[in-house]
Parts: sequence; C-alpha cells; structure tokens
Amino acid sequence: MTAIKWEDQWPEVFTFFLLVLGFLISVFVRSAAFSYITIFFAGAVAARGFYMRRYKEPILPFILLIIGFLIGYLAGSIWANRFLALLLFLIGFGLSYYLHLKKIITIFKSKSFIK
Repeated sequence: MTAIKWEDQWPEVFTFFLLVLGFLISVFVRSAAFSYITIFFAGAVAARGFYMRRYKEPILPFILLIIGFLIGYLAGSIWANRFLALLLFLIGFGLSYYLHLKKIITIFKSKSFIK
C-alpha cells in the first residue's frame, strides 16, 4: 500500500471526506423541510467559496469538493426529494454568487470593506 501524496492527491482525499460528510448530514437530518434549508445554505456557502477562488487558484479542485459534497448529500437524502434538493442547491448557489458578483454581499478581506 502506497502512502498518499498530499501535494498531488489532496483534492481527491478531501472530496471523499466531503462526500461522506454530506451523506452523514443528510441521513441525520430527518425533516424534509430542514433538509431543504440545509442544502440551500450549503449552495450559498459553496458559491461564496467559488467566488473567492475563481481567479486566484486552479478552480477544478474546489469544484470537485462542491460536487463531492453534493453527491454525498443527495445520496443520503432519504426523506427529501432529490430533484428539489438539487434545485435548491443550484438556486442557493446562483443567488449567493449573484449577490457577491454585484457586491451586495462582500468578502471581509476586501480592501473596500474596512473604511
């Protein structure tokens, strides 16, 4: 068995971790309404991270992390409609990305935030 090369394989390892985490979160959330709220906010947080990293770093590893969490969450979504959960994730992602793009929601690290 070979050791993990962290500098090369960190996206795959963390994607698997987020896949398992998304699965566990969705299994433990027994209410469909709370599941929909959770996945909406997960989409909003994913969009914030995507917006912060879109031009600074290679974006593909971060997209893999988002997709890993989403697949894990949808796989464990027993009490909620998977299509509706995916739709709410995409709406949360799109809304948060739009609000960040129009500077309605700002990043705390930005220079114009502190006056």
